[in-house]
Amino acid sequence: MISATEDEPLHVLDLPQVYESPSGTDLIKALALLTLQPRNFGASAEAVKGPAVHPTGVNRYLTQIISSPLSWLQTDELREAVWDAAAARLSERSGRTAMPAMSRVFDVPTGSVEDYTLTLHEPSLTADNLGMKTWVSSYLLSRRLHNLLDSAPKLVPSAPTDISITSNKLRALELGSGTGLVGLAFAALRGKSATIHLTDLPEIVPNLAHNAALNIELMNRTEATVTTGVLDWSEVPEPQPTAEERFDVILAADPLYSPKHPGWLAQTIGAWLSRGLDARVLTEMPLRDAYLPQVQELRDRMAQLGLGVIEEGEEVGYDDWQGADGDALAVKCWWAVWGWSEKV
Repeated sequence: MISATEDEPLHVLDLPQVYESPSGTDLIKALALLTLQPRNFGASAEAVKGPAVHPTGVNRYLTQIISSPLSWLQTDELREAVWDAAAARLSERSGRTAMPAMSRVFDVPTGSVEDYTLTLHEPSLTADNLGMKTWVSSYLLSRRLHNLLDSAPKLVPSAPTDISITSNKLRALELGSGTGLVGLAFAALRGKSATIHLTDLPEIVPNLAHNAALNIELMNRTEATVTTGVLDWSEVPEPQPTAEERFDVILAADPLYSPKHPGWLAQTIGAWLSRGLDARVLTEMPLRDAYLPQVQELRDRMAQLGLGVIEEGEEVGYDDWQGADGDALAVKCWWAVWGWSEKV
């Protein structure tokens, strides 16, 4: 019987070996023990794993299974299942981009007894669909939202005559939603007092809409209103949005990964943010050395629009971009709440 404790991890030699002609069931159970999940984003650098198996020799063990004809197993279907499981375990050890599609569960603090739980689907990643990955800054902002939404001044319209408000509901827009963690967290926390429109590029929106549908039970329970759609920052909206079309809150997490993004992002915020003094922009982004000039450019461009930082801070999370057997990657992030410095 395969068993392990936290203090006494299994050795790969404790697992069923190919030369022993183990049953397909035993092989599949052993391969399940070797499943690796992406790292946590939180304050701990520990990986999320199943029962511990010492990593020494695991890659060789998996390769032996993949290269074996498994001729003692009775059906092609069983052999395929074992090979597929072994290949998946090997890919998980080849870095985050090699991992297969997955569903991930995130807890969203509410400031009360019960946290909310969101389920997000992430497709298998390639170099051209990194927007479908949940990034650490999104995770950190989603966990900070319940505090930011109650910060002074509160993110609610001060004047009921503000023409940007429809039916007394706060109107929110998320830019570069990715998997939708921040926007869906905002929706659940705000419930029936707000509507939110989650946006991204055309190739990302289908998975974004899928994630909104995955969380329909929570959205219904909190009476949240969520829509999704395409919004390309590089395109200047023509005609310019009217006061009724603008949003009271704009959210953006990890929005800068191209030299063009500071200008595009500021341009989009300037077009879509309500001109009311209670309008807010909530951002969080990693302070990676290569992108520090872009962060500063964004600050400059926001100031040119008349937007200043009302509240800000730094925090550290652990991204899952490193290989599953490598060291956790600590990422310092900067969060900020922006508001109009004067009536625009």
